Amino acid sequence: MPVTNIRAQWVNGVLEYRDSRTNEVVDVLAPMKKFDDFTGAAVDTTNDWTFAAVNSGAIAANAAAGGHARITTGAADDDDAELASGLIFNTTKGCVLEARIANNDVDATAFNVGFSDATGEAADKLAITFATATATTNASNAALFFTDKDATTNDIRCMSVNADTDSTIYTTSTTLADAAFHTYRVVIDTNQTVSFYLDNAHVASISEGIAAATAVTTYVGFINREGAANTLDIDYIRAWALTR
Repeated sequence: MPVTNIRAQWVNGVLEYRDSRTNEVVDVLAPMKKFDDFTGAAVDTTNDWTFAAVNSGAIAANAAAGGHARITTGAADDDDAELASGLIFNTTKGCVLEARIANNDVDATAFNVGFSDATGEAADKLAITFATATATTNASNAALFFTDKDATTNDIRCMSVNADTDSTIYTTSTTLADAAFHTYRVVIDTNQTVSFYLDNAHVASISEGIAAATAVTTYVGFINREGAANTLDIDYIRAWALTR
């Protein structure tokens, strides 16, 4: 029986194959790509990923259909954990990241997902945090989705940072719920226009959103906002670039 749910499309000069049922990219024909569905017995933090966490924070493979990685924070307020690929992508080469993530306690945590220019920030910090109505950006160059319990709502937001200059903050129409998976897609074009897509819907595009010729990493940051351990699940992370 023929497979009918796989669709091919050209995006920024790269041929992608997308599952029309789930809207996820299942493969791309690109010179450089990093795909991880976390189907192994453990998350490879020796060769494939960098991971750092304060106190008892950890990452491990989690039993789930199709494979998941689970980040668990330490049990103190502002304990953070950060997963990154290494600084292997270049903002002039046409970069794309797509990740499917679920935050299991949105009223007690904050997280980031996208591209950043550092594999990790100082203890108790993420690349971007958001309190009430103000963003604090610790990354000098980044393109990230984020949520934060310290904000007044659990809306999913996005923004970019270009050489320490923050873009406008864009708030999506999606409010995060516990354990709800969403697909986050960040595109950095070769002219440094940054575009954001949430569940395959376009959210924002930012002209000159990030500095040219800058090394960036795929980045997932997770931080506690209470005195108890919390978890975040990653179904997959897929990233690629037009050229090396």
